[in-house]
Amino acid sequence: MCKIVVTGANGKLSCKAADRLRSKGTYSIEQLSLRGNWQDYDLTGTYGIVHISGVTPQNAKSESDYKKINSLLTGMLAKKAKLQGVKYFVFISSMAVYGIEQSIRAADGCIYETTKPQPKTEYGKSKLNAEEYLKSLEDADFKVCIIRVPSIYDGEKTEYIDQYKYLADKYPFIPACFKKNYKSFIHSDNLCELIHLAISSNYSGVICPDDGKLSAFDICAAIYPNKLKLRSAGILIALFMKKNPRIVDYYGAIYYSDELTDVFGGRYRVTDPVNAIKEIYEE
Repeated sequence: MCKIVVTGANGKLSCKAADRLRSKGTYSIEQLSLRGNWQDYDLTGTYGIVHISGVTPQNAKSESDYKKINSLLTGMLAKKAKLQGVKYFVFISSMAVYGIEQSIRAADGCIYETTKPQPKTEYGKSKLNAEEYLKSLEDADFKVCIIRVPSIYDGEKTEYIDQYKYLADKYPFIPACFKKNYKSFIHSDNLCELIHLAISSNYSGVICPDDGKLSAFDICAAIYPNKLKLRSAGILIALFMKKNPRIVDYYGAIYYSDELTDVFGGRYRVTDPVNAIKEIYEE
């Protein structure tokens, strides 16, 4: 069987990715904690590494953690992997490498194939630095797949969706002018399936996935079917409150273009987002 090492011994996403790969029946899966003496772990005979461990803005203790863990530690792991004969390396990066911020003007929030990474946060910079180092190691015997994930959600990780639950509870309508202000996000099931497809096809390059085009209205409507309505009066909000942080957070667009997300013909989307959101809030 093909041996795959998934970094992160206890992380929910790491465990879920490991379980998904085990379920395929073609991989021997081990999970590796990058705390303690992980350098003593022998990677000889390992085909691929799925590197999920890292720090995010939600769990970083200081800004120095980003560089130390997301950049330097990733580099150390990748260098060790290549030296010990690992053939394939999957790196979970982030949409944050682009430095695109949510925008009330939908076109300004769209990320295209031609959009160049220009991270503005230390988190985004650390992910891009790691990507660049990995690319410098790549050759015919060491392939690299970089997955720039948007916000991740599922039944246990609901922070991203919860804000729309609050919005749907508070207001019975969504301004019609924001109907096409899409958001990119991805269910953990779909991300794990994408990792499997990448490994099974030995995919090399950058992948920018999401669950498809959904706006604040679509998300809220999934939470409360038949409750919400579109109101044209929202144009006043767009005109006079377009820079309000709360309005931008709820309605601002930030999404990948279709040309970026249509990798593997969309077959990684095994979980429908509307049904998944409904299930999260079913009473």
